[in-house]
Amino acid sequence: MTLLLALLVGAATAAPSRTVEVTETVRVPVEKAGTRVRLWLPKPPSDAGQTVDLLEVKAPWSHRVTRDAEFGNETFFFEGRAGAAGDAAVSVRYRVTRRSLEAPLPGPAAERDRRPRGREVVDAEVRDIAQRATLGLEDPLAKGRALYRAVLARMAYDKSAEGWGEGDSARACRVGKGNCTDFHALFMALAHAAGLPARFRMGYSLPAAASGSLGGGYHCWAEFHAGAAGWVPVDISEAWKDPGRRDFYFGRLDPDRVMVSTGRELELSPRQKGAPLNFLSRPYAELDGEPHKGLLFERRYGPAG
Repeated sequence: MTLLLALLVGAATAAPSRTVEVTETVRVPVEKAGTRVRLWLPKPPSDAGQTVDLLEVKAPWSHRVTRDAEFGNETFFFEGRAGAAGDAAVSVRYRVTRRSLEAPLPGPAAERDRRPRGREVVDAEVRDIAQRATLGLEDPLAKGRALYRAVLARMAYDKSAEGWGEGDSARACRVGKGNCTDFHALFMALAHAAGLPARFRMGYSLPAAASGSLGGGYHCWAEFHAGAAGWVPVDISEAWKDPGRRDFYFGRLDPDRVMVSTGRELELSPRQKGAPLNFLSRPYAELDGEPHKGLLFERRYGPAG
């Protein structure tokens, strides 16, 4: 047992990792002085896959870190009134050390992980696909692998068809095209149909280059709960893009990513006036109590100092 433990510790120590410094800049267009601004900027968590150290916050308003009640997602919450018309700027800088992950990941499944959320739909067609894919299988890990392969066979990473990017599982099932949110919405719908708890992870990719702009884009993946085996990560859209690593992305994640939030249909803290968010990957703002979609947002990354 001691030898096995030593081997496991050695493997974890040798696991690939990557450390970067990330600066996020938000510009809030304000039309008149005195406008009440409420701004939520997602705060990446420290967890089994990454360590996040806050380095600096610059803003014209006071801020605090808040946590939503259901998923525990943290945000920097800024609130105040604009002193003048124009763009009000907020920036946050932090250091992230991201580690590769390999199943099993510890932790129980919550009740929220056992049912569809948002645009995920478990209908007759999804149940039929899940039943056929898992026919004769009892082990949850084997079921998850079968569903992973079913999504790979059914989906193509293709953003040419209208409606991609919303995590609409019915559309993904029907059209067979989309981006990472669509791949994983379909996988989660199939997992729920097969009785497997599943959860949605949202973040962004880190390119191979040492530094650059990430724009305001995102990347997501999913995890399913395999009973005694714990949580198993899957990144099916990346597996589709890189067929040579299809086995790798079942149960493993590379370190070239940062995790930002968990879940869909999110209610922020304090509660936003607008509707629950389909997912949280970028800042959300309300001006004088109304949701505002005109934010200018950019992430830049580089070597950690």
